Amino acid sequence: MLGWEYPPHVAGGLGVACQGIVNSLSKLGHTIFLLLPKLHGDEEQIEGVNLLDISSGWRLLTQEDQNELILTHSFNVQESSENLSFSPYSTFSDGKDRRWTHSETFERTAGPEKTGIKKSSTALPIPISGGYGPVIFHDIHKYADFAAKVAAVLKPDLIHAHDWMTFPAAKKIRTELTTETILHFHATEYDRSGENQNDYIKQVEKDACEFSDKIITVSDYTKNLLQERYQADPNKIFVAHNGISEGTESEYFEGKERIIDDPIVLFLGRITYQKGPDYFIQAAVKIVREVPNVRFVMAGTGDLHHRMIELSADLGMGKHFHYTGYLNKENAHRLYKISDLYIMPSVSEPFGLTALEAMSHNLPVILSNQSGVSEVVNRCLKVNFWDTDELAAKTIALLKSGTLRDLMGQEAKKDASKLTWHMNAKKIEDVYRRKI
Repeated sequence: MLGWEYPPHVAGGLGVACQGIVNSLSKLGHTIFLLLPKLHGDEEQIEGVNLLDISSGWRLLTQEDQNELILTHSFNVQESSENLSFSPYSTFSDGKDRRWTHSETFERTAGPEKTGIKKSSTALPIPISGGYGPVIFHDIHKYADFAAKVAAVLKPDLIHAHDWMTFPAAKKIRTELTTETILHFHATEYDRSGENQNDYIKQVEKDACEFSDKIITVSDYTKNLLQERYQADPNKIFVAHNGISEGTESEYFEGKERIIDDPIVLFLGRITYQKGPDYFIQAAVKIVREVPNVRFVMAGTGDLHHRMIELSADLGMGKHFHYTGYLNKENAHRLYKISDLYIMPSVSEPFGLTALEAMSHNLPVILSNQSGVSEVVNRCLKVNFWDTDELAAKTIALLKSGTLRDLMGQEAKKDASKLTWHMNAKKIEDVYRRKI
């Protein structure tokens, strides 16, 4: 299995999803080798799941393969500025803006005379930063070459790759080993970037739709988008909606821990175009007219963070808004517990894990119809992301009725409890076995 991030070091929900998937697949009896660009040493160890990165996997390679990788990837990488948004899920952001671009240097190689590298039996692994930093495209090419070498040693039954960063590696492995390849789309460039898509990433995703044997998407919403934008073959696309862990984090926190009596409306996720933070603020202006003591919390960071602070101030909403910045997992779940209502006004949301997290905390939610999670939960309210009048009206109705909020919260938790990673893994296992 090919992944790009893993808890506790995550920039979004991709790592959370990967952990939920491998944990549940291992319980079904599968042995998994999850290859990541970089491990930190504090990752949870799961029986049946072998975590590998370049450092730990280096020992699996022959001296010849090690030297080939070193000579191929010993060159300088150019950095430049282009706004991109890579994290597919709205969960816990690392609070950093990302700026980089694809560079022609990825096609270059350097011989020993240029690098000063000596062939040695103690060759060190090629460095890779991992994450979503300014050399991500270079890291992707390093990762692809390394993954192909490791796959040749491990000889897996199949390759399961998560999101575009790992698709070049999956393609290289499939080309060299003819191993069945399943690509898992957690998001697309159209979701992440709106009108400012990166052409290179779009081409990677389109190419992936063509070379893959099977495709898994996190929703029908994403399946339809792949067909519409990339002309993907619908016969090889299978939907496996995401889930949450059984016995959710809500069990760790008892009570509301309220420090104010005013009602709290929560937005939690990356503050980017995809998540619709401006629609949240526009609706808030209308809500305050009917519920003047309401507080709005925007938790997370992103490229629109400062702009949203300015927007709420310009609209005279400064005293009603609170911006938390980055929150770790524990504090995010504490925030769910003290809130009265969760709103996810996403413009384009492949799934929406935070909605399930909120529902697991007995929190009533209002979801965008333009989301994958809205396909599988019914005990909530739904609106079109652009309809701030309807969003405001439904929010006001909930804020004015504690009885209605409590009832919706209880029903929401029942809905969320039916969507587990175990169910997700059973669907994935079925895709593994399916012949097309």
